[in-house]
Amino acid sequence: GKRSHGGEPAVSISKSGNFILNSKVVSIYFSGKKYAKLYWDKQQRKIGIKPVGSKDAASYSVNFSPRGGVASFSGTAFLKAQGIPYTETRPFDALWDEKEGLLVLKVD
Repeated sequence: GKRSHGGEPAVSISKSGNFILNSKVVSIYFSGKKYAKLYWDKQQRKIGIKPVGSKDAASYSVNFSPRGGVASFSGTAFLKAQGIPYTETRPFDALWDEKEGLLVLKVD
């Protein structure tokens, strides 16, 4: 897999269904947040990732790399439920939606 350090905020979805957050996403948006919530906008084909500080039934535990930088969480159930294919690892630009407080990935 291709590792992305520095650069613009980006999230990859791996062929195993993991969301991989690059170091920029981790340092800016996940400081002090150990969980993520996922949202799906079917019309615009966008995934929303909301960093959250506490666990609930709808949140995913984020695993932070002990060597720093990147983090990941499994989103296979979410991807399957929404019919989003993940047969190959793909990077996505992660745009911050200030109003909603979440990262937005455009899935084409």
